[in-house]
Amino acid sequence: MKVILLTDIPKVGNKYDVKDFKEGYAQNVLLAKGLACLATKAELAKIEDRKKHQEKKKNEEIESFKNLISSVGGTTIKIKAKANDKGHLFRAVGPHDVILAIKEITGIELSENSLKMEHIKNLGIHTISIKKGDMKGECKIEVVAI
Repeated sequence: MKVILLTDIPKVGNKYDVKDFKEGYAQNVLLAKGLACLATKAELAKIEDRKKHQEKKKNEEIESFKNLISSVGGTTIKIKAKANDKGHLFRAVGPHDVILAIKEITGIELSENSLKMEHIKNLGIHTISIKKGDMKGECKIEVVAI
């Protein structure tokens, strides 16, 4: 029985793969749990549309990330924080603070997983890595006292 997998299933297949399974396994496991649907012409057409939509969305995200790297790569983002006389911050600057600062400048919102950084605990200029998929970039953060 031919079915279309609706999710990634380890040791079985990936999302939107069209596979041929024994009828009992397909009906009792895959179809019953909503992990697959029958491979009809209408469903195959829907899956092709979904694949195209996902590919388009992925390309838009890549383009957006490239724009972010080009706009942030050459500039230094300033973040204001309270600090003592020695330059130690009262509250560390974390990924959330950096994401808000980047969004304020570029209008692009990142996830915390895309930033590779330690919490910043001192005033000064710090370099952080921004990563999305295979693409990488760097950004300079300057923490200044209020």
